[in-house]
Amino acid sequence: MLRKMLVSTAQIPLHPSPGRPSVKLTDKQAKTTVEIKGIPHDSVVIRAEDFENPLTIFNGSKGERKRADFVIVAIDGIRKWIICIETQAGNSKTRTHVEQQLKGAACFMSYCNCIGKMFWQSKVFLDDYQYRHVSIVDISSAREIKKTRHYPFYIQSQGGLHNTPAGFLKIYRSNSLYFSKLISEHLSVSPS
Repeated sequence: MLRKMLVSTAQIPLHPSPGRPSVKLTDKQAKTTVEIKGIPHDSVVIRAEDFENPLTIFNGSKGERKRADFVIVAIDGIRKWIICIETQAGNSKTRTHVEQQLKGAACFMSYCNCIGKMFWQSKVFLDDYQYRHVSIVDISSAREIKKTRHYPFYIQSQGGLHNTPAGFLKIYRSNSLYFSKLISEHLSVSPS
């Protein structure tokens, strides 16, 4: 239903591969791409940053105009996921700024939830989904990867589950990740 609700230009197609598909998340503004491998087959990947900025409604004093770049909505077996993802080429955004962007993406999904229930008459639309909030930083462009030496990626966790925007998971220097890392409840916080 979500796939039918959203215009095709706001959705990112999955790429077939052996086993599970992958998806390439390209941040047009930062000119970076992150590939998420092993994504469930029926996932919907949304370019959340394309959602019209509510400049004429909200004053933005608490960051309510912001939103993260991407949202992945997936069902993996019996578990349902909504993963809000913010990407950036560097690591210059403050923790508060990233948190506000992730909150904005979660609000966008709440809006979709409400549209599904009100207009599509689905009483349980997007219910029972677990949220994950992820920031991927220091992403190299394809040109930079060839020019510079490779740095290992690493994960920084606040010690808890990244199921709230304030407790987001921060992943450094990775142009390629597995879906399982985005949803993991048991993270190793060391370089790999």
